[in-house]
Formats: sequence, structure tokens, C-alpha cells
Amino acid sequence: MVTVSNNLIPANALTVQSNSPAGSLLKVGQLLTASINPINNHQVQLTIGNQTLIANSKQPITANGSVQVKVNQISPEIQLSIVNTPTKPTSDLSNQTIMQAAYRQFIPSQAPLTQVFQQINLLQSLPANLQAPLQQLMEQVTKRNQGLNADNIKQKLNDSGLFLESKLATQARNQTPQNFKNDLKNQILQLQQQVTDLQQQNPSNSLNKLSHLLNQALSRLTVQQVQLFENPTITPLEIPYETTKDNIKDYIEFRKVNQNDKNQWEAYIDSTLTEGLLSVKLRLSDNGTLDCYLWCETAPLQNKVEQQLGSLQELLDRTGLKLNNIQISSQKPVKTDTSTKMALIDIKI
Repeated sequence: MVTVSNNLIPANALTVQSNSPAGSLLKVGQLLTASINPINNHQVQLTIGNQTLIANSKQPITANGSVQVKVNQISPEIQLSIVNTPTKPTSDLSNQTIMQAAYRQFIPSQAPLTQVFQQINLLQSLPANLQAPLQQLMEQVTKRNQGLNADNIKQKLNDSGLFLESKLATQARNQTPQNFKNDLKNQILQLQQQVTDLQQQNPSNSLNKLSHLLNQALSRLTVQQVQLFENPTITPLEIPYETTKDNIKDYIEFRKVNQNDKNQWEAYIDSTLTEGLLSVKLRLSDNGTLDCYLWCETAPLQNKVEQQLGSLQELLDRTGLKLNNIQISSQKPVKTDTSTKMALIDIKI
């Protein structure tokens, strides 16, 4: 007689009558793969290796198909416990699998947007009908002196390509027209389709190079979208302007922080100035209260900032926010890193 207890269903025991010498083949603690097939509500067929056992149950058994069983006892009767049952993957596990697959697919083929558009700008002998859309794209992403004020950054974020699918879904759900003309991913996808059509008609090396570069840009945007999905409080915005060596150090990060059922917005800004690096931390509460902390890399920069603190305070006051605190900090603000580590051991870059 074999008793199988299902630890996922309390008080659900199976009693099996068998003439086979199963006990001599089992050891306590042993894990086995078994197959359970229901016969009726209170009877199942249990198959372990070449042993087929008919089990009776006082309560219905929900386990079905292949399961893992553990040998708990072999004398005076055999007792097995089901240690796992086939289940559908949870939403979190499914999302993690999708993200991992996306990382593996797109990380090897991505390239920084600035680098991609610089190389596109150097391509020659491209068909005439590609000149206009390429020129529009290059004007948008590499134009200098665009003035990175708050409204400009907001517009750049909206047109960054990170939210194209979201905007399409919103349009389909609300049946309201949306303007995708300046969306970066939309423009790249349209260009890629044009390039594919032209390659079929008249293939050339320049078209092949352009197609490869557009694919690198799309891969970059896709990786950033996955990062945004993975950590919604951190937006991996990459503004592909023409940069200098000093500009490469510039950095801005926005975070939404939940504390005691209240939301706080934080911003970290690194800006490379002539006198050195200026780091700023801004904290905005739900009630509109703003705290501002500034860190200066050099003494000349700190002296200059101290002279302008009054003007900065006046500008912040004009925004309608309640300025709670503004001060120069002795320690550089710490950036956040809340990303989920994923194993990508099969990627070679």
C-alpha cells in the first residue's frame, strides 16, 4: 500500500494497492518524476518509471500530468509527497522571461544614438527620395543650441520614441488622433521600411550601411524601453545631440519615490561647467514643497554659485513652488541604481 500526500492540498491522501515490490526500489528522501492521470474524482493512475499504481483518494486530486514526488516513508507503508505540480508561469516570471529575451536579442546589436546619427550623417550616395526624411530626422536629433529648458526636455521625452507603442495603444483605445510625426522611433521605422523597399529594387552598399545603422538605433531604443518597463521610476532618456568631451559627463535622472503612502519626485543633475562639475539634487513633495541641494567640485565654482543663490531662490519662488530649503552641500548627491540584475551569460559583445 502506498500513501501519497499532496502538500498543496491539505488532507488530500492517496492510498495505493500494488503487488509490485516498489518498496525495495525506493529510498527515503528520494525525488522521483511521476505521472498522475485522473480516473474519476476519487481515483487516479500514478506512474513511476515502469510501475503503474492505482490510487484511491478521500478527496479529489487536482494534480495532473508530470509531477515531482518525494519519498517520505517506505515502511510499514510507502508514503510520497507531491513537491510540485505543473502550473502556469506567474505574471512576474513571464515578464522577466520576456525582458531577458529582449535584452539578449537587442543588446548585441545596439549602439549609442549619438554615434549612430553621426555615422548616418557621413553616408554618401543615398537615393534622392531618402534625403528629405533623413534631413528632417537629423535636424531633430543633432541640431545645436536648442535650449534645454523644462518645456524642451518634456517635448524631447515625448518624442524620444520610448512611448510610441503606448501612444498607439492610447489612440486605439480612445479613438483620438495622435501626432507621431516627430516621434523618433516612428521616423526610424518609416525610414527602415523605405530602405527595405529600395534595397529590393536597387541594392547598394550605402543602403546596407544605412539599414544596419537604423537597426542599431531601433535596438538601442528597444533596450531603453525594456529598462523603462523594468524600472518605471527611472527613464533612460538619451538625447542624441552633438556633444563635446565635457558634455559626455552631463547627466539628469528623475525618480518617483513612494514614502509612507506619499509620493516624492527627485531629480539628480550633473552639469559640466567651466569652473568644474555642478551636481544638483531636487526633491519635490506632493504638497509642492521643494528642497534644493547643490554640490560644487571646485572652490571657484562654489563661490560663483554662492553669489547666485539669491537669484536662484527668486526664480524657484516664481514657479509657485514652496521652497523649503536651498543650500550648498558638502557631499556629492548619490545617484540611484534600482535595476534588476539579469544573467546574460550567453551574450558576447
